[in-house]
Amino acid sequence: MAEKAELAFGATVGQVTWKMVQRARGWIRQYLRRTPLIEVPELSDLLGVRLLLKAENLQWTGAFKIRGGLVKLLSVPEEFRQRGVVCASTGNHGKGIAFLARKFGIPAWVVVPERTPPVKTEAIKALGARLIRFGETYAQAEDFAKAFAAERELVYAPSFDDPWVVAAQATIAWEILEDEPEVDTIVVPVGGGALLAGTFITAHQLKPSLRVIGVESEGAPALTTSLSIGEVVTLPEVHTQAEGIAVSRPGTVPFHIVKELLEEPLVLVSDEEMKEAVRYIVRFAKLVPELAGAAAVAALLSGKIHCEPNSVVACVVTGGNIDLELLREIL
Repeated sequence: MAEKAELAFGATVGQVTWKMVQRARGWIRQYLRRTPLIEVPELSDLLGVRLLLKAENLQWTGAFKIRGGLVKLLSVPEEFRQRGVVCASTGNHGKGIAFLARKFGIPAWVVVPERTPPVKTEAIKALGARLIRFGETYAQAEDFAKAFAAERELVYAPSFDDPWVVAAQATIAWEILEDEPEVDTIVVPVGGGALLAGTFITAHQLKPSLRVIGVESEGAPALTTSLSIGEVVTLPEVHTQAEGIAVSRPGTVPFHIVKELLEEPLVLVSDEEMKEAVRYIVRFAKLVPELAGAAAVAALLSGKIHCEPNSVVACVVTGGNIDLELLREIL
């Protein structure tokens, strides 16, 4: 796809410029893996579309979150970065920050909610980061992590609520359009909203006709609720096994971008629908997604997204760090 100096619809959207996306793309090319876009004929036949899976579960650390972590760390001065980094995470972002901190030789602290699965917390500790468990929700862990970083004068690396993180996640749609310019629709899982916001920015820059659909968990509809009210709100609680999108409060930066660019409502899927999607993806694509990573496919399989016959649909499989006991239960 041809690069442009500015966003086609203005220099900035919600503090994110196309030049920031270009910078993010350069850093990601330098340090991270280019994940494949995989065609799945059996699922295509079942759904009546040409289905492509962007396999971010094959990214370093098994999830797309490392893109945002990398770009945020490289966006700050090196002398500040060397002091250390703090983040809040439901697992995947923390694993990415731990991996990057080891790579750059800097200390890292990761704050996770109490109920974060061992498959994610053990990986964070194995990478050398110091793990702190705090709170019942991501929002509570996030508030603690921000205060911890401010007190010690460390870099705070947001999971989703940051212009540089949105710019980083915009590179996923850019790669999809490079690999298959004929894509008509991109479907993405939604937690804090950076991936959805970034996908909108890339779509408007490179292919304005592209349909972008976000998918949340029925048990954690933080962005849907915020959009319906017209401002960012915090859910009192969340109820989903899909910890990758178990977010009680969307990011302010992604919220304003999505509010400006959203053309159709977000789709909500249940845990059971995500589990069914995991089974289909394992069986036909030979990929192992976590529940959140299967949310986009779940929305298609459940009939909650309607696409024109034979259209080209790309679903982002955002992560594959699934608890093995849960995987055994699903399969």
